[in-house]
Amino acid sequence: MPAPINCVCITETISLIQITMAHDYDDRTSAETRTLLDFVSGTSPDEIPGDVLHESTRCLLDHVGLAIAGASEPAASIAREQCRLLGGEPQATALGTREKLRATDAALVNGIACHALDFDDTHVPTILHPTTPLYSAGTALAEWRGSRGIDLLAAHALGYELSARVSNALYPEHYDAGWHMTGTTGALASATVAIRLLGLQGITAAHCLSIAATQASGHREQFGTMTKPFHAGHAASAGVWAGLLAAGGFTGAPDPLQGRRAMFAVMSSASTPADLVDGLGERWQIFDNGVKPYACGVVIHPAVDAVRDLAVRKGLTADRIDSIKLHVHPLVRELTGKTDPRTGLEGKFSVTFACAIALLDGRAGEREFSDTAVYRDDVREVMAKIEVLPDPEVPHTQAGATALTTDGETVKTWVDHARGTPGNRLTDDELKEKFHGLADDVIGHDRAEKLAAAVFSIKDAATVDSMLELTTPD
Repeated sequence: MPAPINCVCITETISLIQITMAHDYDDRTSAETRTLLDFVSGTSPDEIPGDVLHESTRCLLDHVGLAIAGASEPAASIAREQCRLLGGEPQATALGTREKLRATDAALVNGIACHALDFDDTHVPTILHPTTPLYSAGTALAEWRGSRGIDLLAAHALGYELSARVSNALYPEHYDAGWHMTGTTGALASATVAIRLLGLQGITAAHCLSIAATQASGHREQFGTMTKPFHAGHAASAGVWAGLLAAGGFTGAPDPLQGRRAMFAVMSSASTPADLVDGLGERWQIFDNGVKPYACGVVIHPAVDAVRDLAVRKGLTADRIDSIKLHVHPLVRELTGKTDPRTGLEGKFSVTFACAIALLDGRAGEREFSDTAVYRDDVREVMAKIEVLPDPEVPHTQAGATALTTDGETVKTWVDHARGTPGNRLTDDELKEKFHGLADDVIGHDRAEKLAAAVFSIKDAATVDSMLELTTPD
């Protein structure tokens, strides 16, 4: 554990001063919240299982690749420019660039960059994208504070645990009501990182969580716009601010999750607080993580696999297919039902486009979701052959495809576990292949290879500085 910050005084340059911290709790803080906070603040890195830390390392490689590639996206560029105009002490790296910003601003910008491609990992049971706020806050704070690599990994693992458990307690009512989980519980993820890297405990940690919880926001109406990745960036920055304010003596409601007008009551019609602590320390949530092999909405992935299997497993080509019926969970059409995408970004939220491009090109990476690809005649022709059939009996992790060929044959495929999900994980080598596809064009293959090696050895690094230096163009 890092030594606790005794106080953080927020000024335009953010300086540190010293006061005494309390380590007890307010008696109004619910028992489940206290137990969860004690776990995430009090667990030492050597108490975290090695396979959990390895998953956090894999998440870090995915994160830096996405942030590097996403740095040139318009949403990230605009945010970085506006933060630059505001000025402030250069404390933390904007990944994929040679710029440094205030830690709070770096968290915002890196969060936007990482989520802009809609290619980041997912807590599969709740459709939370946890790593973007976790590591956007984590790399900013770790660089500024001089934290060890193992402390960054531990902050991710424990922040994943808290945010996923809160998401479990809110899902599905929270998501169904229109909240974007990454913007809401993502703020609690980054707050946990701040608790870890600033050394907050007891009532101070509870205040940090409270300050983050009141900033939780993001509506699914924003999907397909620049504001969706802003949700992730805001969540990252919100957690950093929450930690800094709490360390400085700023206070919040003592029961931020389970209070009468707190997060659970306001944001879910049927929350389950027992999920906060059920199996805590025994069943780690990070093993429910999915790493995206396709650069589109995660609910599309089973359908993409089902359509790709028509070619890969059944030997069909697009010209031999007369029609395709997709059997999917209703969320697929609700979230990704765009039938006439005009940009690559809109294509990420079009199940028919994603499936068509995957069938034709055999891939659905970032390059396939271009502004040019959505207007390709061959893609539009295949899109017109696809019919989406929502079925509430189909789990959101599964999908099927039924193709009618031009010679009258019916060919069916079914996907129980999409590629990259817990039941069909990407190997470390497959993850590195994805990483190189993101990073090589920005920093070069050789530098990207050095960065990957630095990530996989970060557990033993005295600081994160050398790794972060490699995320910038040479």
